[in-house]
Amino acid sequence: MNPKPIIYVSRITNLSDARYCAGMGADMLGFVVDPDSPDYVSPAQYQALVGWVSGPLRVAEIISPSKVSLPDVINHYAPDLLHVALSSLNQLPDQDLPLVLELPFTDMPHANAIDPSRFKIEYLLITNLTLTSKHITFLSAPPVLVAIENPIASIADLLQKIHARGIALHGSRELTTGLKDYDHLSGILEELND
Repeated sequence: MNPKPIIYVSRITNLSDARYCAGMGADMLGFVVDPDSPDYVSPAQYQALVGWVSGPLRVAEIISPSKVSLPDVINHYAPDLLHVALSSLNQLPDQDLPLVLELPFTDMPHANAIDPSRFKIEYLLITNLTLTSKHITFLSAPPVLVAIENPIASIADLLQKIHARGIALHGSRELTTGLKDYDHLSGILEELND
């Protein structure tokens, strides 16, 4: 029997998503900490959100490391992990937190060139995965999470086929405060909980 897939839900912007995803077994919740992003969650908003949620690890998503103060992020958000794109990795100052490193599928070979003494990469988050290749298999360490952008017939079959350790989804904005459509999350989370 395969272990339960790791579930990471990024770009959480509201309490509805945070509570729903935590209740559905998400392992990690991500919050954008770049003030220039439309998905930005201020330190005050973040504290209000995570005060209602227990269980998942907290991930600070850094879109542009040059526009945030990493000591401030660590102080105000106290994340368990940092999420940064491969294209921005060299802008990230040295630090001790583990990383979720996001990279497009086509850049997978570049992941091998990362200095493991400088960065502690806990997960690789693969985006833009094309399933046209007949033999996609991720057997590397660190564990691979696959970004699910579009509906897929069976997440469990996909993960078994490519040997990924889990999936990454993303939150969405509330229609109005407290009114939320979970269609993009519910089918996948319910399948993985069965």
